[in-house]
Amino acid sequence: MIDISLDLIRVTEAAAIAASQWVGSGNKLEADKAATEALRNRLNKIDFHGIIAIGEGEKDESYGLFEGERVGKDRHCEFTPSTVRSGSFAPYDISLDPIEGTTPTVTSGPEAISTLAMSHFGTMYKTKHFYADKIAYGPSIKSHVNLSIDNTIEENIKLISKATGKNYNNIVVCVLNRPRHNELISRLRDMNVRIKLIQDCDITGAVASCLPNNDIDMLCGIGGSPEAVISAAAIKCLGGDFQIKAYDRDGDVWTPQGEILGIEDLVSGPCVFVATGITDGSMLKGVKWSSGSPVTNSVFMRSESGTVRWIKANHGN
Repeated sequence: MIDISLDLIRVTEAAAIAASQWVGSGNKLEADKAATEALRNRLNKIDFHGIIAIGEGEKDESYGLFEGERVGKDRHCEFTPSTVRSGSFAPYDISLDPIEGTTPTVTSGPEAISTLAMSHFGTMYKTKHFYADKIAYGPSIKSHVNLSIDNTIEENIKLISKATGKNYNNIVVCVLNRPRHNELISRLRDMNVRIKLIQDCDITGAVASCLPNNDIDMLCGIGGSPEAVISAAAIKCLGGDFQIKAYDRDGDVWTPQGEILGIEDLVSGPCVFVATGITDGSMLKGVKWSSGSPVTNSVFMRSESGTVRWIKANHGN
């Protein structure tokens, strides 16, 4: 995979800085538009050819960067199966979210980030389903046990306890605070498990479950399918495990679709993950302004080497 690490960091930095202008504004549309334009403009300055595999969600009526859009300086180059195989002008798959957490951005809430993942062409999962059940957990648990979406929550908690040596009341599970999770939350509380309820941004929750020195043991529950691909890339870089099962929604009825998909089903082969904080969160601090200049905090991960870089950048006027 070509080394454009710093260029990709600049992409999410640009989107986060643009989004930060709309923190607390209450204007989701303008915040999303600003971040999307900044992200696209920066991507188009990079010497590569990218194709959006997972972009802004159509269900959210977002501003742009949908599936199939080409980005990068080489975006007008034609490619064939032979050029893809040879790597000559072969495009890359890009999954992105200019603002993961539009609501917390415009309400000055926590955990909003700008993020993207990149892998070789044709290696990212695509689906027509908007939702997916998910579980994410870190390498320290993965090295001892295998959790499964098809297990009951009680079975998975028992396995986590076995892997970590923790009593149930010391296990922390991250769950989106949604009515669809009322039963899940009730069952976790019946076991005296500690719950971290989040309002948005389950990418951050999934990634946090795999970071060292973080108190989250597992993320579980139904969230967005597009976010699952980005989460999978990050978790692959961190050596954790991630599974999803697609879901359809009809009112309050949630119906599973298909089989369990693992990390290699979602992102096969080498990948990278990049994120920059928009508002303060457990993984990244948000954009700060010092003497009229933005200060950003970002993370860059690479699966091939397992490298994780934390970057604080002071930007000029």
